[in-house]
Amino acid sequence: MATLGFVGTGTLADAVIRGLQKTEAKAHRFLLSPRSESRSRALAAEFDNAERADDNETVVAQSDIVLLGVLPKQISELGALPFRADQIVVSFLAGVPVEVLRQAIAPATRVVRMIPLPCIEFGKGPILMTPGDAEVETLFAGVGELVIPDQESDLDTISIASGLMSAHFQMQNTVVAWLQSREIAPALASRYVRSLYSGLGELALEMDRKGDALPPEEYETRGGLNETARAFFNNDGWFDDIARALDRVEAHRRTLMKPKD
Repeated sequence: MATLGFVGTGTLADAVIRGLQKTEAKAHRFLLSPRSESRSRALAAEFDNAERADDNETVVAQSDIVLLGVLPKQISELGALPFRADQIVVSFLAGVPVEVLRQAIAPATRVVRMIPLPCIEFGKGPILMTPGDAEVETLFAGVGELVIPDQESDLDTISIASGLMSAHFQMQNTVVAWLQSREIAPALASRYVRSLYSGLGELALEMDRKGDALPPEEYETRGGLNETARAFFNNDGWFDDIARALDRVEAHRRTLMKPKD
């Protein structure tokens, strides 16, 4: 049994902990940072193998694998913590390169950068990580689809796609609202739409696992409903707008990652 130490117990760490507790990782000990106080206390009360430490120093000192869920601006505070050379450190710090983190947490050098999403709580969604690490891959294998690029720069590029997450939810909400405008009960409209997009996601993922393409024309009938909708979006340039939105996200992230004077 290993001790998994969480430095920072924010929303993402909460989702990671809940996801891991549904896998073989529940055999491990979970040692939680006291921040946030309410969330760490709630998790410790809910799970028998989770306990709340008095401070981050204790979390790091007693852990075999340290999972960092603090804000990137707090990286300077990590140097005061008692990291060891024999530890694995998994970083959720957005935009912080592996080498920068290694310098902050010396003498620890075995660092994995990871970008999980909130749906990890349900064992769903992609988990971006680099570099590959067999022990970390085993730990997270049951909570999502591991995506491990060879280059750290590829991780940064791939993660831009997650910038469409809130837009995806707005699209779902728009469809739900349209159904309601046709006098469909809100609960029925919502359940159908959420289930529809979840099922389509599973279908696409299974095709990807098989190495098959996903041509949209195979999921429409000539002159049918799906062809009508897709032709409308194509004629309106909607799919081109998605690519332009990703360009905008990419440019915006460059400005966020520029060092401040």
